[in-house]
This record gives sequence, structure tokens and C-alpha cells, in this order.
Amino acid sequence: MKFDHINIRVWDQEAVKDFLISVLDLRVGDRPDIPFPGYWLYLGDQAVIHMQEDGSPDDGPGWVHHMAFGPFDLDTKRAELTERGHDFTVAEVPGLQLSQIFVEGPCGVRVELQCPTRRRRDQS
Repeated sequence: MKFDHINIRVWDQEAVKDFLISVLDLRVGDRPDIPFPGYWLYLGDQAVIHMQEDGSPDDGPGWVHHMAFGPFDLDTKRAELTERGHDFTVAEVPGLQLSQIFVEGPCGVRVELQCPTRRRRDQS
């Protein structure tokens, strides 16, 4: 078994597409001739996010709370997000060597970027 993709429904797919490309360095790729507008966003050769426009802001966010991707280097990703003008928060996962960057986007889309941390030598 392997992860294939996530499908998200948003009311402003252009804004969400641009956000996900900026935060995750995805690209728009081929999509079958499906009879409604949308995008397939690719990581390498895999379409990992299928997106379609649906609803309105009054409907609230969809059933997906957040999407998590990783691994990323914490310092590199923080600098990149800051340079690109994204607001974010960083959390440490207790008991794990993992930092999480949470980035809020249009239409309530939330992305978690997982950043493994190295144990300092004096903590070994």
C-alpha cells in the first residue's frame, strides 16, 4: 500500500493552487478531462493533491483539517516561507525529534511541514 493523493474542495481554487505551489514547491500537471474545473498538483511524477472548486466561504472549511508533508529542514523552510510572505507557527512534538511548521492558506487550507530535529550531542 502507498499514499496516492488527497482531494480537497475549495471555493477559491486559484488562490489555494498558488498557496500550495508556494509552500510545497508543487507544480500543476496533467489532469483527465473531468467535467468540472480543478487542478492536479504534482510532487515529482505523482499527483498528490487533486483540487476542485466547490462551495462558498459560508460553507466553512471542508472535512480535511490539514495536510502534512515532509521531511524539510526547519531553518531553510522558515527562511523560505518568510521570504515568500507566509505567516506560520512552529510547534515541537513532545517526545519526538520533530518540529512542525503550520501554514494557513486561503479557504481554510492548512499545511503542516514536518521538520526532523537532531538531538544535540549533550542530550545523547
